[in-house]
Amino acid sequence: MFVYFIVRCGDIRSWNSLSDIILDSSKDEKNRCSFPQSCSKPKSASAIGISSFTIPQPFKMSLRETHQRPQFLKSQALLEKESTAYKRQLQEAAECQKQFRAQPVPAHVYLPLYQEIMEKNEIRRQMETQKRKELLVSMQKPFSFQIKEEKRKEATRQQFLNILTPAKKIVPKFRKKIPKSTYESMLGDKLEEAELLRKIRIQLRAKELLEESWAPNELDHKQRDKKSQIASKNREQKLSFLQGNFSFKPRINTSVPNFEELYWAFQRKVLTKQEIKETTRNKPFRLRTANLSCRHKMCDKMMDFQQPSTAPIQRSRSFNCLSALSANTLPIYITDAVRKRAGAIKLFQENKKYKENEGARWAELQRKKCQAIHKSVICRAKAMDPHKSLKETHKEKLKQNWQNGQKRTREYKKELEEMKMRVKNRPYLFEQVTTHSACQGAQKLFKDTLQQCGLNEEFVRKKGRETTDTVEKQQQFESKRNPKFQSDTEADIIKQLSQEGLKRLELK
Repeated sequence: MFVYFIVRCGDIRSWNSLSDIILDSSKDEKNRCSFPQSCSKPKSASAIGISSFTIPQPFKMSLRETHQRPQFLKSQALLEKESTAYKRQLQEAAECQKQFRAQPVPAHVYLPLYQEIMEKNEIRRQMETQKRKELLVSMQKPFSFQIKEEKRKEATRQQFLNILTPAKKIVPKFRKKIPKSTYESMLGDKLEEAELLRKIRIQLRAKELLEESWAPNELDHKQRDKKSQIASKNREQKLSFLQGNFSFKPRINTSVPNFEELYWAFQRKVLTKQEIKETTRNKPFRLRTANLSCRHKMCDKMMDFQQPSTAPIQRSRSFNCLSALSANTLPIYITDAVRKRAGAIKLFQENKKYKENEGARWAELQRKKCQAIHKSVICRAKAMDPHKSLKETHKEKLKQNWQNGQKRTREYKKELEEMKMRVKNRPYLFEQVTTHSACQGAQKLFKDTLQQCGLNEEFVRKKGRETTDTVEKQQQFESKRNPKFQSDTEADIIKQLSQEGLKRLELK
């Protein structure tokens, strides 16, 4: 009650001191209890009564309030902070308790692309088809007659090539034997001696020729000296690059000449030296070409056929060159002879052109004349023709042409059908080969049997003819009596022959 009263009054200090006392007392009790019993001595009753005093213990309600008191003193912000931290801890604990597991990889990741699958299938299909083809080709065997035919063609082709190609004469090559003297030990010395002798002979011959020769009569001592000097000078010039100290030192002229003054001085010198020729003076003359009639006609024709030229007249280059020169140049005078010569050349060229065009004009006139004659001939032929006109004969010709075309088509169809029948009835090549081989085998077997029996083919032929003659006579005699017997006998003979051929083939 005392503690409750203090708390109700709000005396915090007294409450704190009281709480400290209570806590100290509780500690003392704990310490007291912690000592061992062996150390505790039994006390007397008087000592217990003197030292004992009552310490009030707090109620549970007061203890609960002491624990709840700090919570009431906390601020609202701290409470909210604690609540949020508590909630966060709960959430983290819940998250930690969760179990995670990764999703499996989708199946389409492991599958290849559709295009790659198709490409692989195509490659595999091609490889399989190629293998099957190779297997079939390896299993296939050609016919024997095909191999024989190919060999025969190859042989004929080789023969044809051998005939065409000229036979080259193979000339055997004979190698010359190496002389034994080459293998001798003294061969090198002999060759050197021969070479030395040859050089000595050359030198002696050269000396003899020099002694016998002499210079030409025209050359004097002075000319010889000059030539020798020139040769020495040329030699020095050629071999000048070998010299170190040159005796000649050229003098360089530093002054530049005036080329314009030199040019005009040269022109004046030419004028002084030029010889002035007198001009040609022509006498008057009279031409009689106007009296010639053929000339007038030719000129008229030329004027008729001549067309005005559209090309521009080119200016002569000589005048352009003169204008470019300076004013001090000398003028050029054209003489009468030059002018007449130019006129004659021009006239000659015109006549030449006229003659060239005359052939073309003559051909054109002839063509026109031929056309006119052709027209007149056609008109006269039509007028003098006693036959019918083209309109009357047109229908008949059309009908005749149609009939001819129909006839040709029928003949073509007939020939085509005959060709088809021949091809259809003709046996195959392998059948022909088999029959031919069978015939050859039968003939060979027949010859072998005859040889074994010791008979001859001529003897057999004679006997066969005699028997066939007798058989034919009997058949003729019986056919007269009974005509059906002939057909029966022929059929029997054919059957017998076929059976014998089959037996021989089987035996072979």
